[in-house]
Amino acid sequence: MNILAITFSSRKNGNCTRCAQYCLDKFKIVGHTVELINIFDFNIQGCGLCNYDCFYGNGCLIKDDTLKVYEKCFNADKIIFAIPTYCGNLSSAYFKFWERTQGVFKDNHKYEKDFLSKINFIIIGNLTSGGDMAAHEGLYSFVNRNFYPETIILSSREYNKKSINGDLVDSLEVVHKLDNFAQRILKN
Repeated sequence: MNILAITFSSRKNGNCTRCAQYCLDKFKIVGHTVELINIFDFNIQGCGLCNYDCFYGNGCLIKDDTLKVYEKCFNADKIIFAIPTYCGNLSSAYFKFWERTQGVFKDNHKYEKDFLSKINFIIIGNLTSGGDMAAHEGLYSFVNRNFYPETIILSSREYNKKSINGDLVDSLEVVHKLDNFAQRILKN
């Protein structure tokens, strides 16, 4: 099985990257092929400055790396999005990537089968600062579908950590939660 993790944090060794890498290491130990990418290593532009050409079958006019990242998603069997929260919302990098789905998918069945059904979430955000509401933002696309992504919300405060330190995986409680998260992904 091919498992892809995409981090949406500009911090290369922060909580998103370290938690995603922890899960990938677990998958690799049992023989799966894994890859970790950071969205900031790609030129991803948000939607805009067009006449909705993608809605009319003309494809997206924006020439960037979005399709390269989606190709990696298509080739994966499972995907983990590791997303930080800022001001109680998912990172803008995530939204720039996500809104571009409308230019990639023309068919809802393909959208579900080749993309949505593979996704799982690691949300890094303090619950007192809207981390739970940010998770809901990420889950809106899964409403009324026959599947739901595995999702874990990790709050630094809950483990007496500071989010800026990137040390969540140093907590045994977090490691235990990530182990369970990884097991659930492999079962689905």
